Amino acid sequence: MTKIPEPRDPTLEAVDEAIVRANQQEARTYYGASSAGGPCDRQNWYRWRWIGPEHIDATGWRNILDGFASEPIMAERLQAVPVIRLLTVGPDERQFGVSGIGGHLRGHLDGVVKGLHQAPETWHVWEHKCVSEKRYRELTRAKDKHGEKNSLENFDPKYFVQAQLYMGLAKKGPIKRHYMTVASAGSRQTQSIRTEFQPEAFDRIIERATEIINAKHPPPKISEDPNYYICKWCSFSEQCHGSKTAQVNCRTCAHSTPVTHGTDGKWHCGFFDRPLPIKEQRKGCPKHLFIPELLPWAHPHLLDEVNNQIHYRTDKGTEFVNAERNAWDKEPKHFASKDLQHIDDTHIDNNGFVMETLAKFDPSITKVTKAKKDTLPFFDDPIPF
Repeated sequence: MTKIPEPRDPTLEAVDEAIVRANQQEARTYYGASSAGGPCDRQNWYRWRWIGPEHIDATGWRNILDGFASEPIMAERLQAVPVIRLLTVGPDERQFGVSGIGGHLRGHLDGVVKGLHQAPETWHVWEHKCVSEKRYRELTRAKDKHGEKNSLENFDPKYFVQAQLYMGLAKKGPIKRHYMTVASAGSRQTQSIRTEFQPEAFDRIIERATEIINAKHPPPKISEDPNYYICKWCSFSEQCHGSKTAQVNCRTCAHSTPVTHGTDGKWHCGFFDRPLPIKEQRKGCPKHLFIPELLPWAHPHLLDEVNNQIHYRTDKGTEFVNAERNAWDKEPKHFASKDLQHIDDTHIDNNGFVMETLAKFDPSITKVTKAKKDTLPFFDDPIPF
């Protein structure tokens, strides 16, 4: 007989909700070295182009926060050894940073270390990871099977790519050794991996990142099956395998391109022929036209540069236009990107449903009054001890 699962503690459920709320973050402005080794080029491009928010649940955040907490613990343990010199910040009291590809590829090291007993005279990039008990055992097996210096790539390709980028992009030339400490949950057990800088691997990693950063269109999917394990848990699965439209910002606009000369990580708007500051990128503007593939449910058939429009057809043959302004009385109907982001072919092909749907995003609201924050009823209760 199947055992009925016991209901979850509602207080812990509220804690989980609070964890997620407290850790909401805006999309990164750069292509991160820590995610550059992800297996799916399209996922990396979607993240880079801000097509939608990435959802991390409470379990994911607990794992991340455990990793953050573990790092200073490990640093303190290393620094307690007299001959070890571990630096976690530079002279400016900031994390050591690396960048490449016009300043678009960036990363932040946990530190640099010298005085390791294995190689006392050699500087190493230091990274610390906190992993589950299962992953901790997998690392042990990888080291036994491949040897320490070849184990990182086999244990976790993302960590390997991150290590190669941190070594290769070091400001004063490549640092040729990487020292990763890996702790089990709660930092109860620790082991390490030393990895050497591999120039050929580094060049391949840079080449791949450059292609993704410069790509004007989404790279191929890693799988056509939405139930493939990488796709199933991807935050962008609905946009990639389904019919969800991307969100509006400058990076989803057909007019914007990253500038890869220089070191400042700049973007350029082709419509206005001027740079795009980050604050503007997040908002987008009325001239926004979607990169056509970011409307996965429609097919472009005409680019009208004079009027700044892209004409589309759905699979059922319904025509519509992505334009600067809505013109729903025209045929084909014109949709500004700000409204088009909320609909798909279901709405376009069912004419009467379009206005009903868009009414939910009524732009006529001119004033929003912030609700008063009431004091919780038990805050004034006497403490019971």
